Amino acid sequence: MAKLSLDGGRIAQKLKTRETLIAVANTLLLQGKDISVELVAKEAGISKATAYRYFTGTEVLRREASLQLKAKTSDDLFANIPEKDLKARVNKLIDYHFELFTKNETEFRLFLSSVISESIHPKSGYSRAGRRIVLIEEALKPLRKTTDPATFKHMVNALSIFFGIESITVLKDLCKLDNEAILETWRWSVHRIVFG
Repeated sequence: MAKLSLDGGRIAQKLKTRETLIAVANTLLLQGKDISVELVAKEAGISKATAYRYFTGTEVLRREASLQLKAKTSDDLFANIPEKDLKARVNKLIDYHFELFTKNETEFRLFLSSVISESIHPKSGYSRAGRRIVLIEEALKPLRKTTDPATFKHMVNALSIFFGIESITVLKDLCKLDNEAILETWRWSVHRIVFG
């Protein structure tokens, strides 16, 4: 079965479909039900074939849905921060991701391990469509009008390196930093990228 690409085409619609599947899976998990790709697709009103383009199997869907239960949307994250307050938005982005990953580090490390494993097996397909890009773009919204599109995209891409469990594993395992030093490194690096 062909794996759906989230890199082009109707990206917003593809992400909406993916989010719908995850939301339905979350609802079913919270109800204590045992989920499957077929059940979630049926409950979401999405064809089974389409659902399998997003999630190659039940374990992939279950794993991502359980992690998404812990995540916030951009509306939730920046609800009380004025759009013009770039520094507050960036600091909220840093604090949110740091807390999310350090409080759930084991789960996210297991998730990273499994998606890396999937990425090297062409038959199982590979897709990661986490929220970090959407959250970074929302945090940097004040810069969108004053920064050329290419520079804005480079900033978003550069920041995406920090706001994932990958960054925690590198800084902790290779650099031997504790959580306090990791947070300090994130702040220093992110502020250099955004504020110069």
